[in-house]
Amino acid sequence: MIDEDQRPRYWFYTFALAGGVCALIAVCAFVLPLFAVELNADTVLGFPLGYYFAAQGMMIVLIIAVFWVGGRQSETDRKFGATDDL
Repeated sequence: MIDEDQRPRYWFYTFALAGGVCALIAVCAFVLPLFAVELNADTVLGFPLGYYFAAQGMMIVLIIAVFWVGGRQSETDRKFGATDDL
């Protein structure tokens, strides 16, 4: 159980973590495609680099982000005592 005086700090860390991951996803989804034309000049395994980033790179980044956020949130929960003992 989280103490009442630590609750605002806990939610600040949680919202900051969620906001950071949302910003990363927004950069991957909206900013990187703007450079696709320049990236398509190079190839990876016969595919244009811009296409390769769109097809594979963003998926890999999102999967890594999900596991990273899960670990960081678990650390935050332990730090503030928000774990459930069964």
